[in-house]
Amino acid sequence: MEKERRHGDGGVDALLTGGLDRRRFVLSAAGIGAGLLGLTAAGCGGGDDGGGDAGGGGGDGGDGGAGGGKVAFAQPDTSSSIYPLLAHGAKQAADRRGFQLLESHANSELDRQVSELNTWIAQGVDGIIVLPLDNNAMGPIIKKAHDADVKILNYSDKALPGIDGWVIFNNLQGARLVGRNAGAWVNDNLGGKAKVALLTHEVQQTGRERIGGAVKALAEVAPGAEVVAKHEGVLAADVLPVVQSMLQANPDLNVILCIADDGCLGAEKAFLQTNPSQERIDQMYIAGWDGAAPVLEKILDGGPIRATGALDAIKIGEAAIDATVNAVEGKKPTQINFPYVLASQDDLEQVEQLLEKFRSVTGAWGRGRGPHPTTTPRPPPRGRGGRRRRGRAAAGCSPSSAPTRAAGCSSRCWRSARSSRPPAPTS
Repeated sequence: MEKERRHGDGGVDALLTGGLDRRRFVLSAAGIGAGLLGLTAAGCGGGDDGGGDAGGGGGDGGDGGAGGGKVAFAQPDTSSSIYPLLAHGAKQAADRRGFQLLESHANSELDRQVSELNTWIAQGVDGIIVLPLDNNAMGPIIKKAHDADVKILNYSDKALPGIDGWVIFNNLQGARLVGRNAGAWVNDNLGGKAKVALLTHEVQQTGRERIGGAVKALAEVAPGAEVVAKHEGVLAADVLPVVQSMLQANPDLNVILCIADDGCLGAEKAFLQTNPSQERIDQMYIAGWDGAAPVLEKILDGGPIRATGALDAIKIGEAAIDATVNAVEGKKPTQINFPYVLASQDDLEQVEQLLEKFRSVTGAWGRGRGPHPTTTPRPPPRGRGGRRRRGRAAAGCSPSSAPTRAAGCSSRCWRSARSSRPPAPTS
């Protein structure tokens, strides 16, 4: 079997009123709301936090390929905040490889996805990569594709039998990043003891690995953290009432781990509805996975949402098409595994860079967020304990004249200085 290739590197109210789709969390606002990593992430191997080899999405396909064919990208939630990033990468790869790209219009509805896949196969596309809304519905589709000499690949897990390749995520590595960050926060702020709630999605491998791996890492770092509540919940609208019930049963919850960033928005809303004091807010840690823009903004705001395991959506879009074209052309790699990077209140410079990547592709600062924060100062960030950091910038840190921090200036110091700098003069 081919060795996996590892890569090195909305509005919130609308999200809170949406319904639950089985796989939407994988790219929500999108599940995976959003991987925005424009940096070079460390290569991943065997579920570790680093190490392994790094590579690009083109593989042996290079800049060319047979060309002239059609490939389909069946990511069913094109309304999510991450989709512009995925589509941007997918279109770049399709153009580079000389293939026409077909995009999904299934709107996260299983019947429409199945009909769309059947239509593409009947039209004679060369290859399809699909994020299935229901794995059980894919068996007949895979057989029909192979009977028609159409390559079909899986996106997000490698759970489908008979598939021609996959683009997946190193979920155990991402789980460790978030779990260890949560454990360090518990040790720093709660004396090593905490009550933990889990929002899960056990039906999918990604869901099991994210939550299971994070709980294991959390226990290793903070053995006094105890899981007291667990429930299925992916999107904000679904998570909101679940966390409301969890907080009624356990009003002293300290840590909420959400299977996807979208759920963090619902968890935070449920928590803030209890009218917590500032001291209580400082004792709450909410985190998820994906790197969705609304959650990255919340991390910058310094509230209870403190971290996310982020993915590089543009490179994932590129890899999805490169792997599909490679399968069509008999080239490698057709199996690609992406690492996560931790975006947290411990490294706000990186969080800003992730959001800037989103803005560079979409031309917007989040959804309905108005001007970019370089002209709209944010509150000073909170540290792990949630307390505002009002310290003076270190010597050599000159945020009023430079967009990047100077050597010797910590990211927290730099962020504090940037948030307090005077606005630029207007002409």
